[in-house]
Amino acid sequence: MENGSHQVRVMLWSMPRTLSTAFTKCMSHLDNVSVISEPYTCAMMYGPESQLIMQKKSKDAFENLKDASKMISLHDVGLDQNLYTFKWVKESLLEGDYPGKDIVFCKDMSQPVSVNHSLIPKGYRHAFMIRHPLKLYKSWSKVLLGYGTTQSLDEVLDIGGAKGYAYADHLELYEYLISSGIEPDPVIIDADELQSNPEGILRKFCQTLDIKYTDKLLSWEAGDGVVKDWVASKIQLQCNKLTKVYQNAFDSTCFKKLDPMPLRSELEKCVLKCADETMPIYMKMFEKRLRP
Repeated sequence: MENGSHQVRVMLWSMPRTLSTAFTKCMSHLDNVSVISEPYTCAMMYGPESQLIMQKKSKDAFENLKDASKMISLHDVGLDQNLYTFKWVKESLLEGDYPGKDIVFCKDMSQPVSVNHSLIPKGYRHAFMIRHPLKLYKSWSKVLLGYGTTQSLDEVLDIGGAKGYAYADHLELYEYLISSGIEPDPVIIDADELQSNPEGILRKFCQTLDIKYTDKLLSWEAGDGVVKDWVASKIQLQCNKLTKVYQNAFDSTCFKKLDPMPLRSELEKCVLKCADETMPIYMKMFEKRLRP
C-alpha cells in the first residue's frame, strides 16, 4: 500500500451503537478512499427482498419511518433502494470495480451476513467493532425510546430475529470467517479503547491492513458533508436525517473522551438483560482485540 501498487478492501462489521459511524467518518479521510455505507442493511430493511427475511411485525414498524423520510430532501445524493437486492450488493456494489482508488472501505451490520455466509464479498479484509454491552444496550435503548416505541429493547431485538441480542450474530460471523479460512485473523476494535487511544488504535489498524496511515484520521470537520461522497442509499441517508440516530457521529470532530461505565442501578431491566446475556460473547471477542 505504501507505494500505491494495490487496492486494499476492508469490510467493517458492526452492531448498532458501537461508534462504527464515527469510525466510518474517520476512515473517509484516508487518502484516495471509496466508502460504502451499510449496503446489506439496506437490502434487509428497505430493498425489494426485505420481506423475505424480515418478520411482518418488524417490517411494518418501518413503513411510517420510510414514508416520513421521503419528505427529507437530499437532492441527488444516494442510490435508489430498489437496486439493493442481496445479489446486486455483493456482485455489483462490493465486488465491483473502483478504478483509481487505493482503498475501498465498507461498514455494515453483521446480522444480515451472519445468517447467509454466501453474501460475504470476495477480496476483502475483515474487521469488527465491539463495545461493552452496558454501554451498547444503554445507547440502543435510548434510540428506541426516541422512536416512541412501546416495546422494550429485548422485545424489539427478538422480533427482528437478532440472535443473542445481535452479539451472537456478531460472534458467529467472526468465527465463520476464521473457520472458513476467509479471514484467519479478523481485526477487532473495541470502542472504549478507540476513544482512549485513537492514534495508537488507528495506526495499528492501518498497519495491520496495509493501509497508509495519515494524521487526518485524528480530527475532522463537524457535519455530515462526507456522506455526499459515500456510496449509500438515499432512503438510509434520509432516515438518518430524520431520526438523527447518527447525529453524534456527524457532529464529531474527533473521537471524544471515554464515557464512564454506567451504573447498573441506573439502567433499565431490558438493558441489564441484554448486557448480562452477551457479556461472555463480548469478553471472548475483547480478548482478541487490536492492541497498539
